[in-house]
Amino acid sequence: LKLCPHRSVRCPAPQEFCGKDLPLSKVYGHIVSECKGSWNENTEGEANDGKYPRRLRYPLSTENGYNRGFGLSWEDVHIYLSYEKVPPYHVFNVQLIGNAAECQDYEVNITVHSPDDDEGKGKNVQRFSGEPVPLDMEREMKKQSGLIVSTVQMEKITVKLNDGPIAFA
Repeated sequence: LKLCPHRSVRCPAPQEFCGKDLPLSKVYGHIVSECKGSWNENTEGEANDGKYPRRLRYPLSTENGYNRGFGLSWEDVHIYLSYEKVPPYHVFNVQLIGNAAECQDYEVNITVHSPDDDEGKGKNVQRFSGEPVPLDMEREMKKQSGLIVSTVQMEKITVKLNDGPIAFA
């Protein structure tokens, strides 16, 4: 991490799940091991096996607009993949655990599609390509960045999983 690794930052998970302040150098470890705003505990390490591109099945919360994210790592670069429902749309972000200047060094690609569409090539596929957002981006600005998908399109993409949660890939 190029910034002071001891500076205090807030966990990127929605405050409704976590909101913990901790040293920058500890954020990624917190996300993948103990954060209540992370799905990593459900992936049994598969989310961080170093193989990319990565396909993740993303369960949706039906309680409110906030959802847990995934902590991911690629060649010692740590990110947090997040999803939030912001009526009338849905926002997907990749937050770099770093600053805005470091974000310029990376490109992220997000594709959202139905779990039934294994290759993401069906008619209801949404894509984004661009820079990740920085860890310390204002929450309101984050809602306007990344992949923005309308509620109508999300209804076409999501599926009910065996009497369980609604999900997309």
